[in-house]
Amino acid sequence: MPGKNNKHPKKRYLLLKVFSVLLLFAIISISAFLFLTYNYYAKGLPDLKDITSYKPTLVNEIYASDGTMIGRFGLEKRKLIDLNKIPKHVIDSFIAVEDKRFFEHSGLDFKGILRAFIENMKKGEVVAGGSTITQQVTKNLILSPERTLSRKIKEAILAHRIEKNLSKEEILYLYLNHIYLADGTYGIEAASMNYYGKSSKNINISEAALLAGIPKRPERYSPRKHLDNAIERQKVILKIMYEENFINEDQYKAATEYTINILPKSDINYQVSPYFVEHVRKYLENMVGEEQYKLGGYKVFTTIDIDLSLSAQWALRKGIYDYESRWNNNFIKRKLSTKEGINKYIANTDINKIKIGNKINVAVTSVKGLDGPVKIATIKFGKYKGQFKYVVFNDNVKTTPQSIDFKLSKKFLPVDSYKGIYVIPDNLAPGNIISVKILNLFENNNASIRPQFQNNAQAGIVSIDSNGNVVAMVGGFDFHESQFNRAYQAYRQPGSSFKPLVYSAAIDKGYTQTTVLFDMPITIDDWEPRNYDGTYKGAIVLRDALSNSRNLATIRLLLDIGPEYVANYSNRFKFKSTLNPYPSLALGGSDVRIIEMVQAFSVFSNGGIWVEPRFVYRIYDRNNQIIEDNTGQYFEDKEKKMKRQRNLKRKQLLEELSKKKGRALTDLKTKDEELNEKEFAILKNEDYEENEFLAAEEFVELLKKGNIEFGPANTPERLINNDTSYIITDLLRAVINEGTGRRASHLNSIAPVAGKTGTTNDFTDAWFVGYSPDITTGVWVGKDNHSSLGKKESGSRAALPIWIDFMKEAISRNKGSRFKVPDSVKLVDTPYGTIPYRVASLRDNIIKSLRDELGDPKIDVINTDTKTRDLSKYKMDEFSDEEEIDFLLRR
Repeated sequence: MPGKNNKHPKKRYLLLKVFSVLLLFAIISISAFLFLTYNYYAKGLPDLKDITSYKPTLVNEIYASDGTMIGRFGLEKRKLIDLNKIPKHVIDSFIAVEDKRFFEHSGLDFKGILRAFIENMKKGEVVAGGSTITQQVTKNLILSPERTLSRKIKEAILAHRIEKNLSKEEILYLYLNHIYLADGTYGIEAASMNYYGKSSKNINISEAALLAGIPKRPERYSPRKHLDNAIERQKVILKIMYEENFINEDQYKAATEYTINILPKSDINYQVSPYFVEHVRKYLENMVGEEQYKLGGYKVFTTIDIDLSLSAQWALRKGIYDYESRWNNNFIKRKLSTKEGINKYIANTDINKIKIGNKINVAVTSVKGLDGPVKIATIKFGKYKGQFKYVVFNDNVKTTPQSIDFKLSKKFLPVDSYKGIYVIPDNLAPGNIISVKILNLFENNNASIRPQFQNNAQAGIVSIDSNGNVVAMVGGFDFHESQFNRAYQAYRQPGSSFKPLVYSAAIDKGYTQTTVLFDMPITIDDWEPRNYDGTYKGAIVLRDALSNSRNLATIRLLLDIGPEYVANYSNRFKFKSTLNPYPSLALGGSDVRIIEMVQAFSVFSNGGIWVEPRFVYRIYDRNNQIIEDNTGQYFEDKEKKMKRQRNLKRKQLLEELSKKKGRALTDLKTKDEELNEKEFAILKNEDYEENEFLAAEEFVELLKKGNIEFGPANTPERLINNDTSYIITDLLRAVINEGTGRRASHLNSIAPVAGKTGTTNDFTDAWFVGYSPDITTGVWVGKDNHSSLGKKESGSRAALPIWIDFMKEAISRNKGSRFKVPDSVKLVDTPYGTIPYRVASLRDNIIKSLRDELGDPKIDVINTDTKTRDLSKYKMDEFSDEEEIDFLLRR
């Protein structure tokens, strides 16, 4: 028995030895395998030491002059936010559901992987994942989204490397700013703004939990597409947060009872000034290049005024609606009165036209009233049914944005759809036949549509203030249908609106408002120009020739002073278009752009001074560096002063800090944790690179406070004499008070206005360009194909009403402003009214008159009594009224 027992220990020992060898071999083999696998998959992977310098794609943001964002462009909707600005409950909501042991593991959570594996086995499907937040960072920032074994191995390797090189806080920063949260948004800040309309700094526990539920399956849990699914997922996350002690019972109860409000999807780019926003977007892309533009992060602060932009759009829409109505092109195509007739019309719909993107006539089957002025119309075509919300275009709707909760303006609604509400010209009723555009067709025979007014005419508006700021720009009737910016890109003949430049050239040549011109037929080669009314008046004074827009008198004037002279003179006004020195230039025969005409007229309103039009105040890049600054010297000096005052306050705080530390101020070093490099430079009274200018966020806040004055971007340039510009202004005021622009005369009760109509041959172009002392605006109406607008569709009929509607709002901000009479101008009472004359011109004209009367070309003194008074010593106030009037009558 003992012998037998002795054999077992030896056997066990042998087995143990074999097992040990095998185990060691297995360990070595596995280690070697892991080592080789690691090295194989680690080849070419980044070491991630500089991952914090990774540049994600960001949105480019465009702001209005009051600091309100009006445009957002980018491949990915992402807006970075510092981790220290994100509330703890927001961070906790993501950690609770995505990676509870985030602060405990080193990139890989083996417990979490095992737990997920067991849970998935129990459910028989993938219901839980084992990826940590660190692994998700590698997946989102570095690796492709493919689901393969090799990618998972690389993900694990990179996760480990990230944990070695970054702090947990840095990893969270990357994660929360890069995670995809459906609806094209990346990062919690962009998602919060998208769904809630507020920063993630301001969302509550309930809202945070809903966002935290999206990453698992973004399309399924998109709160805009599937709110029920998102709420269900949110409740699960809130329960996890409570069970894991991230929130207490009271917080849990309040969060579950909170009603989530998801904003309707809207494209901010279309709401305020789509043509202007697109113009600035192109400008930015051309400036920085396509690659940097796509990388994004730029903030563009523009000159556009939100209320004036919206007012301009309403004015343009009304003008086009009125024009189309005059030519029987109405929104409602037909009116069917019987149910049988409606059903027959629907059944007869051409199925070949039912395609996404097509415009098609449909029948309205019902209309119901909703809140306030909003109604909902149901339409049918063929087997399809659709609905849209609408308000009727009128002044009551235009000026009551709060009834529809439009947040960008307290005064006006956008003319394009907002919150799915369209503005249409007429109220609807069952049986109305209207046009819609098909946006989408669904299997359940529902259709997504938008009402479509099929306009024939187009229009454009540009408005510039006295500092050169482009405060309003509308490039067409509907940006959705045509992105061509007629206000900036279209070249059209200005017609008679160009005449003020001809008359300005004449004034500088010595002509006066009472110079006699001849409104008589003229033939130049095979050209036989005519007046608008087909008549001619013979001898008329220059004032009447311009105010009543007499073509023949103007052509004779141009021929008298010379076409070459007029073309060269007009080029002073910074036209980039070619002005041909032909007789037809008198009638606006050269193609120009609307903005060029507005720029030229602004010289008259600014007393002869040209200020370069400005679209952009300032552009910041993603690093908060200014890459373009057009704020002007006045503001730059003010800004530097503000920064110096701020630095002084900061230095005072540093002095308090030094006292608390018990050391002299100069003993503080940059290595002190309370003191950074910037503060240390301030302390030493040294200029610091960032001290001169406000950061982008500070600039936004400054704009929002209002009352910020930006002088001209560049040094203003005098183009013509002040007295010439005032005389032209007086002539253009006569156009409104006495001539072709009389319809606008009532605006003078708000502020004085001046301007000129323009109409081209065959009524292809209708213009009105005019100004007050503070703002200059041009309006053009025409057709893209250069066909006629129709008989009698002149500038005073088609364009002037749009100008009036807009200027009524624009000049109401500066009631009581006046055109200043220059010292070099004397106002004289004449049979034609009170006329401004240049003092030197009046002297010169008196001498010319004396020379003519006495037949002596050598006369250079005023020969009244002694003939000894030199002209240079003669003062105008010594003339009696009788002498002046007598001269004017002879002239």
